Amino acid sequence: MPCKNLSFLVVEDHEFQRRCLVQLLTALGAQAVHSAPDGEAALKVIANVEAPIDIVICDVTMPGMDGMEFIRHWSERGDPTSLILMSAIEPALLATVANMALAYKVGLLGVLSKPATAAKLTGLIELHRSQTLLAAPREDGISFQQITEAWTSDEFECWFEPRVNLATGVLRSMCAVPRWRHPTLGVLEPQAFMPSIRARGLGDDFAWLHLQQAVTECRRWQRQGDGLVVSVNLAFQSLADVSLAPRIHHILQGEGLEPRFMVLSIEEAALGCTELAQVLETLARLRLLGFGLAIDDFGMGPMAMDRLSLAAFTELKIRSSFVVGADCNESARAGLAVALEAALELKVASVATGIASKHEWNLLYQWGCRFGQGPFIAPPMPGADVPRWLARWHTRRLQSA
Repeated sequence: MPCKNLSFLVVEDHEFQRRCLVQLLTALGAQAVHSAPDGEAALKVIANVEAPIDIVICDVTMPGMDGMEFIRHWSERGDPTSLILMSAIEPALLATVANMALAYKVGLLGVLSKPATAAKLTGLIELHRSQTLLAAPREDGISFQQITEAWTSDEFECWFEPRVNLATGVLRSMCAVPRWRHPTLGVLEPQAFMPSIRARGLGDDFAWLHLQQAVTECRRWQRQGDGLVVSVNLAFQSLADVSLAPRIHHILQGEGLEPRFMVLSIEEAALGCTELAQVLETLARLRLLGFGLAIDDFGMGPMAMDRLSLAAFTELKIRSSFVVGADCNESARAGLAVALEAALELKVASVATGIASKHEWNLLYQWGCRFGQGPFIAPPMPGADVPRWLARWHTRRLQSA
């Protein structure tokens, strides 16, 4: 079991949340779970407990001695105990607290957004078992300190890949993708940093950051009169949180953006979870609010049409491996044919990703694919570059007409 032979201290002022976390750790096999309602009580537990505590899970905002003061006093003891920060505060502020903990030389494993779940805890507990603290770089990833410094310095950006109508070449929408503008390594793609962000418990926080950036940029385009739609992946750890739809809608309301200007993408695997009812409720609420819904990266896993038909999707995004080389590769053509047939059966718009040549564009158009994106059209670009690209693309379309 994940917590086998480990001792924990839960520092949380909310009695119900504290009790739930104690029960969760016990169910995960913890050897001992101590608890305290604030930092002062936690220091007393640490001083008086017989067996050493392996991991402290601490809230940030508490009456009395809060998490920050607790970390300061605790650091003076020089204990090798690991720390997991847990809070509902905004990601940028939580990153600042995390940097503070690192500066105090505390063995910070990562952060958890409330509520804590078994899935969120397991990865951080495994980091403790490997005795690899996130204050230092790891061979298989990026340090927690590097991530939080990039976060507070606004180095994580939202870039956009154009998506066009394959029949007319008219720009249909922009697909939002994350990038890290690293000060020394240049612009990094998500595969270089997202595994480390998820391992540190920051996956959901990053998804909210990415969504907010996409909404802000889309609203700017609306004010310029471009009328562009933006497509964003719902890269949350779970879509079973029924508060997701109203929270996403609240972000759009804050920017004055209508939901009809946003398409939200989910992976097929989201419909295969044990909390299917809650996931379907989230998707239904998003559609009722006016958002578009897309099946992302279709063909990544087993294709269960009965599951895909459960939600009112508006788009099916075909993975690039079915597109690249489809004009000359029989295997890719077979996968592409299945994907396009699925879009017809579901009565949704088909979107091809990864288009790399005019030959692929022509084949997709001939086979009835409606929209496409990829390097042949344009690579992802910063939001500020979109108007200039759009002007060039309009000229290119007129010349090829």
